[in-house]
Amino acid sequence: METPHDVLGLPASATAEEVTRAYRKLVRRYPPELAPEQFARIHRAYQLLTSPERRMAVVRTAPEEAIDQLFPLPVPALKAPPPLPPALAERDLEPLLAPFRRARLVRILREAFTEGGGNGE
Repeated sequence: METPHDVLGLPASATAEEVTRAYRKLVRRYPPELAPEQFARIHRAYQLLTSPERRMAVVRTAPEEAIDQLFPLPVPALKAPPPLPPALAERDLEPLLAPFRRARLVRILREAFTEGGGNGE
């Protein structure tokens, strides 16, 4: 749903002067002779923001929309995920695997050269 502030490209906290300035800027950009649909949309938004009577009439006809405009849902501020760490190469794992390889080699050599551990007897 587009609010009058969105149509004029203003934040909801815009002052009356900012509303008038934005309206005039958009009317120059979209004159009624060349862009009647855009002009009508801009003019309706300006009238709603500057006329308390029109605003109350809209609130009476569509109270849910008025509540959404008065109390907009906050936009969640999501943080980007942290970058992934670089992929591990075999050389990166060597310090972790070296003790296990060494222990395995010792076990194999003990089995091969101790009494009763070899297949050749």
